[in-house]
Amino acid sequence: MPQSFIKLHTTLLSILLFMLFLALLVVFQLGTLKPAVDIDWVDSVAEGGIAFMTLIWLLTTLIMRPKGTVTNLLFFGLSAMHITLLLDFLDEFFTFSKHHSWLSSLEAFPAVVGMILMSLAMYYWGQEQRVLNHLLTKKERFYRTHGLHDFITGLYRADYMKRQIEQELIKLANTSNCFCIALFDIKGFALFNQRYGSIRANNLLFDIGQIITLNLRNTDLACRFASDRFIVLLPNTSHLEATYITKQVANMVAQHTPYDQNQAKTGFSQVHWHCVEAADTDTLSNLLTELNQGLEQQKRATTV
Repeated sequence: MPQSFIKLHTTLLSILLFMLFLALLVVFQLGTLKPAVDIDWVDSVAEGGIAFMTLIWLLTTLIMRPKGTVTNLLFFGLSAMHITLLLDFLDEFFTFSKHHSWLSSLEAFPAVVGMILMSLAMYYWGQEQRVLNHLLTKKERFYRTHGLHDFITGLYRADYMKRQIEQELIKLANTSNCFCIALFDIKGFALFNQRYGSIRANNLLFDIGQIITLNLRNTDLACRFASDRFIVLLPNTSHLEATYITKQVANMVAQHTPYDQNQAKTGFSQVHWHCVEAADTDTLSNLLTELNQGLEQQKRATTV
């Protein structure tokens, strides 16, 4: 499940606090406070705002990222730039004697080091992103928008899938490339939610979303449709092939066994599914209606 990584970075936070303390100590020990009439307040507000924003970027990096080389490079690069901007800000309030004029001369040096580290971070981040892009292919296809993202499952929501289906319908009318849609329903999910609580239920939905994604082809797309239902788009796929893939995915989901804290099994029951192939006369509404009706018929058939 998505989580804050800030607790993983206590060492880096301690390093940051030490650097800030050291920078402030040097300035207060070696500098003399200017009279208020000599302070350029407009310049102070601007430089202070820039320093504050780099600190926000730095903390956001620690909140959002796990441990690793990229995180370390981003941290030390942003920290070095923040120290330079902080010294530049404090320079508006303090003057230094001739013996300590080197402090003003060297205040830009940390920023140079920070930019070098940030450049290395961008290089390794690019390599990391290529791997992530490959892993996200089955969740995003060709378009990324976090406004339609479902943060429980890590997949996109139904609105995102509807846009993709509409594009496939246009393509079908122009090229006759068939495509199919499959819908999965987790049997007994409401009982699981009632028995084990929403946190465990959300964890189960996240697991199921990952299992569905892992068992699809790179060209397929999985989204959360509603509550305990997942929808899958299978482009350039016949109904026979799509049925086979859907059945395999449903079998893999049904084999998943969640555990509680005592490692005792708390499994759920089987998965209902239905798959339809789009025709060039279909609309988005017709397809979804057919898909839902077919799933409901399949569910009634298994309860008889």
